[in-house]
Amino acid sequence: MTTTTTGASTGAKKLLGGVLFVLVSVAAVAGVGLFLHSASADPQPILVATPMGNVDSPQGKINGASIELSVFADSESSNNIQNKEGSRPGYVTYGPSTHLQLPANSLITMTIKGYDGGEKLNNTFFSRVVGTVDGTMTVDGKQVKSLGEDQVQHTFTIHSLPTSTQPTLFVNIPVQIQSEETMGKFDEDGVLPTPIVTTFQFYTEGPGEYVWNCEYPCGDGTYAKFGAAMSRYGFMSGKVTVK
Repeated sequence: MTTTTTGASTGAKKLLGGVLFVLVSVAAVAGVGLFLHSASADPQPILVATPMGNVDSPQGKINGASIELSVFADSESSNNIQNKEGSRPGYVTYGPSTHLQLPANSLITMTIKGYDGGEKLNNTFFSRVVGTVDGTMTVDGKQVKSLGEDQVQHTFTIHSLPTSTQPTLFVNIPVQIQSEETMGKFDEDGVLPTPIVTTFQFYTEGPGEYVWNCEYPCGDGTYAKFGAAMSRYGFMSGKVTVK
């Protein structure tokens, strides 16, 4: 009798574990679905990459396009006027829009102008350049492959979605910080500093829908600094449409 009871108990635990696993999996898929629904319903005007015609690349002649973003210490001082939430005091933000459209099967040249300071990354992986041509980026004209973990103001990180119906795309760009002196002056007079200019290139393949976000903990004190602007779509996260 004792053996039978133990076996039944073990079976019940396995069944419960299986049910919990299924529920967690369903919740994760539902979360992705809700995010995509929110992104697809985003009223922000799409920021469309500028065509460059055929350009030279390590792969030979290929269609090219360029696009530019900026990242600001405070959404009130930014040009992110297209944000559906409007400006929010103390919210860091990318702009002018967080919904990007890129051409398929192309070489993308992207520029990010950074106007913010920083502290230290939670995960040093995101201090490295990933997914670009030659694994590099240029920072104010200097070619680099990574930054110090305490030299990052924000990241621009494109993620693929969990699907096999579109090409994989992963790009990570750490944006170098402004100096403490520069940010102190900004706090005093509110005048934007000279931006740190980061430029990089990456390839797109076939059409697809992707998401991007900042991996630097630049929110408020909640959720390990991943709350506020970090958890609200349209400030430090967005969508990439390849078509």
